Amino acid sequence: MKKVLGFVLTIVILTGCSWQEYFVVHNNSESSILITYSISQANGFPIFDNMPDAYMSTNSGDIDWNKEIVLEDMDTSSVIFKFTLPPKSILRFGHLSNDNYSNKNQYFINGRIFNFELMEIKKKDETIIITYDKFDSFFKKKNGCIKYEVK
Repeated sequence: MKKVLGFVLTIVILTGCSWQEYFVVHNNSESSILITYSISQANGFPIFDNMPDAYMSTNSGDIDWNKEIVLEDMDTSSVIFKFTLPPKSILRFGHLSNDNYSNKNQYFINGRIFNFELMEIKKKDETIIITYDKFDSFFKKKNGCIKYEVK
């Protein structure tokens, strides 16, 4: 009985300790936006993806995992990505596994590399430019996401 209880407890501990933190842009506006971002080619395990994905957002502003949006990259480069993001949707372009994000200069476990370079977000009346140096001024951690919200 002790062996079975020990085995079950080990399984629960190992499966219950894993978590993800996502880097996202939430288009909470009423119109589509154009997002272009670039990442550096990193030797190691990059945080920011070369295969981002998008989902509709729930009424509470979370990712609706059941409503994926197909993105078409309008740039052919392997380190520059350009997408039209529909209203009320979320672009997920990076993640951390089993690590807590505090800032871009922190030590990341598992050899993770902060490979973000630049992001440009075009709304109909303005353009927002996010540089590596200003990343933490725009992206704020909330509910397991490091999020920038476009209103």
